[in-house]
Amino acid sequence: MGSISTDKKTGQKRYFYYDKNEQKCSIWLGKVSNEISDSFRCYADRIVNAYLMNVAFDAETSRWLATLSDKYYEKLVVKGFVPPRRKVATLAEIIPLLIKSRAKTVSTQTIEIWEQAERSLYTYFGEDKRVDAITRIDAESFRSWLVSDGRLDGKGGLKPTTVWKRLQHVIAFFEAMVKGDEIAKNPFEGLTMSPVVDEDRNHYVDEKFVHQIIEVLPDAEWKLIAALWRFAGFRGSTEPLLLRWQDILWDRDKIIVHAKKTKRYEGKATRMIPIFPELVEPLRALRRETNENDIYVITKNAPLCLKNVMDRSKLDKIKANFGSLFAGYIERAGLKPWPKIVNNLRASFETDLLNGKYDTPDHRIGIQTVAKWLGHSPKVMLKHYGRVREEDFKQVTQYKPVQIRPQDLPQNIDGKESLELCESPVETRVEGDSELTVYSTVYSPVERVIRRQGEEMTLTPVFTQVLENIALSGKKWKREAPCGNLPFYLSGEDRI
Repeated sequence: MGSISTDKKTGQKRYFYYDKNEQKCSIWLGKVSNEISDSFRCYADRIVNAYLMNVAFDAETSRWLATLSDKYYEKLVVKGFVPPRRKVATLAEIIPLLIKSRAKTVSTQTIEIWEQAERSLYTYFGEDKRVDAITRIDAESFRSWLVSDGRLDGKGGLKPTTVWKRLQHVIAFFEAMVKGDEIAKNPFEGLTMSPVVDEDRNHYVDEKFVHQIIEVLPDAEWKLIAALWRFAGFRGSTEPLLLRWQDILWDRDKIIVHAKKTKRYEGKATRMIPIFPELVEPLRALRRETNENDIYVITKNAPLCLKNVMDRSKLDKIKANFGSLFAGYIERAGLKPWPKIVNNLRASFETDLLNGKYDTPDHRIGIQTVAKWLGHSPKVMLKHYGRVREEDFKQVTQYKPVQIRPQDLPQNIDGKESLELCESPVETRVEGDSELTVYSTVYSPVERVIRRQGEEMTLTPVFTQVLENIALSGKKWKREAPCGNLPFYLSGEDRI
C-alpha cells in the first residue's frame, strides 16, 4: 500500500510506494486537495501492483488513466508504469486536415457546408478539445445545443433539417478519425435527427403570376432568366450564367444545361432538356439584342467578377444575388415574394411536368424523363420538388362521375373500334347455372362520345385501360376493369 505525505514547509504532497527492489520511491503531486491525492493514491496502488505482478490493469483503472491529465500521466511514464501516451489531435488540428484532403473532389459549396459543421464543433467544444475526450454524452449534448442555440450568428437554434445535415457531416469527420486510428470509437455514430421537410416554405407559383412579373422586368436578359427558372427548371443563378449561345441547339430543339452542382459526379456535368415552348420567344428576343460575338447568354446582368472571364465553368464559385433582385421585381409587380424564390419556381415547373402539362393522348412524359431533365433522382424529385396545387383540390371536389349500368352500355360509340375487340379467353369459370368466359384486351381511346337516350356525354380519355369482355348466358356486355384513371364506374349491384 502506498501513502501520501505533505511537506510542512511548502504544502506539496508526494505519493510514496515501494519498487520491485523494495526501495522507497515517490511521485510529487504538488499542491492538490486531499480528495485528489487520495484518488491518485488509490489508483496508483493498483498500477504499481499490476506492474510488479506483470498483469494488465483492470477496466476501472484503464478508464482513470484515459482521463488523467498529461502532467500526472507523464510522471507515471517516467517511472515506467505506463507506456508513453500517444499524442491525440485537437479538433482544430485534425478537422482542417480532413477537409483539405477532400477539397479537390467536392465543390466549393460543399466545402463551405463542411466548414459550418467545423465552426459548430469549435463553438460548442472549443478548438483545443481533444478528439478522444469527446464522449457519447458530449455528442448528445452537442445535438441538443444545435437544436436550441446552434445558429452560428447566435440567434437561436437550427431547423431540424439543418441539424440533421450538420450531424451527418460531424459523423463523417469522426468516422474518418476512426479509420485514421485517431480515436477508437465514433461518439457520434448513429446520432442523428429525422429530416423534416418544411412544407410551409414550399410554394407553387402559378404561370399567370410569372407572366405578370415578366411584364415589369427591366430587360430581355431578366425576362429570359425568369423563363429559365419557371419554364425550364434552371437552378439558382449559376445555371443561367453558365448558359452559352452554342448550348442552344435550335436544329435539334434542345438545350445543354451546365450543372455545377452535380459536376463532380461522373456524367452529371451537363444535362439535356427540350427547348420548351415558353423559352422560344425570350431566347429570340434576347438574341436580337446581343452581339454575335457574345459567348454567354447572360452578360449585361452578370456580376462584375464575370465580365472578363472567358470560361466561367472553371471558376470554383459564382456569386450572384439574382434571387434577392428578383424579389424586388416581384414586389414591383404588386405581388408578395414567396419563400425560396428560385427553388419554388423550379419546383413549380417540375410539378407541371409531373401533372402532364405537355402530355398528349399518344405520349405521356414519364417520371424518369422529368427527373433527367431537372438533374436529380426521382426520389429527390418526389420528396423535395413536388408541389400541391389549389386546382388539385378543386379537381376532386368538383368531380362528378357518370354511372352506367352494364345493360345501359351504348350500342353505337363514336371512336376507336378497339372497344369491340376481344383477345383469347383468359379464364373460364362456372357460376351457378351460367358459364362465364373472361377475355382481355388493351384499349387506348383518344376520346369517347357516348350517346344514350338522347344525351351526349364526353368521357375523359383513358390512355391505357384494360378491358374485360364477359360473355354471360350468350349475351355480350362490357365492364371497365378497376384500374387507371377510370372515367366512369358500374353501380355496385352490377359488379362481378
